Amino acid sequence: MQFFAERLARPVSIDVWTRRGTGLVLPDRDTSAHDDEQLALMRQFVRLTPALTVTPYDIEKHGDRAAEARIDLTPTTVMRCAGRSVQYVGMAGGMLFPAFLDVMSYLSVGTTPLDDSSREVLATLRDPVQLELLVAPYDNYSGHLMRLASALAVECRAIRLRIVDATEYPIFASLRGVSGVPVLSIDGQRFVGVWDETELVEQIRRIATGNTEAVIRSAVYAVPFITEADARAMEAESAAEVAGAMAPSPSGGLYIPGRD
Repeated sequence: MQFFAERLARPVSIDVWTRRGTGLVLPDRDTSAHDDEQLALMRQFVRLTPALTVTPYDIEKHGDRAAEARIDLTPTTVMRCAGRSVQYVGMAGGMLFPAFLDVMSYLSVGTTPLDDSSREVLATLRDPVQLELLVAPYDNYSGHLMRLASALAVECRAIRLRIVDATEYPIFASLRGVSGVPVLSIDGQRFVGVWDETELVEQIRRIATGNTEAVIRSAVYAVPFITEADARAMEAESAAEVAGAMAPSPSGGLYIPGRD
């Protein structure tokens, strides 16, 4: 794949956490729907370039290690290179797929498109800052913020980033009160909508130094949130409507003058 040849420099290690299916549906836990697909996709990547390695982990079998890494949903893909890492939860698909590849590239190259002024601010951070970004594969803003947040995590060792495709986890999304995406939490302080680089870096700096005052953003764009199941139901309903509109009339579509 040309992308890997042009955009990867140092080796990237990929851990893929999955849960073995039991057939049980638990009311308090989302069912893992794309574990096998995400692991298969990462293995396809490995076949395309020697710069990538993949290691599968079972979240039940390696529970202590999962807890230590704060992994509680599957599939979770952890991309690691040179002491930096980013967690991505869910299947890398839709508008999030190109962003997923860019995250991998940032880690491998070790540099990002961030401004030097942003790097100077990030260099002042000492204590860990936890970022959780909730995204959706149908949303352009999600892809933009996924790239920006990942660039921050690559440039700054103090930033720990987890990205979640919330559409795949309706129980998780409900507990987080998600009604629009993207949603970014910085050390537990929640913000809905997209950010530009300067404003987000300043917000992280404030929270890291104990100032919880919100940065006034020049614009806050977000889109309504729907789950993957909702999207499939809407797609099926739309297909049924189209099929109904195209179905022949009882008379076979023949118009007979004087007859309704």
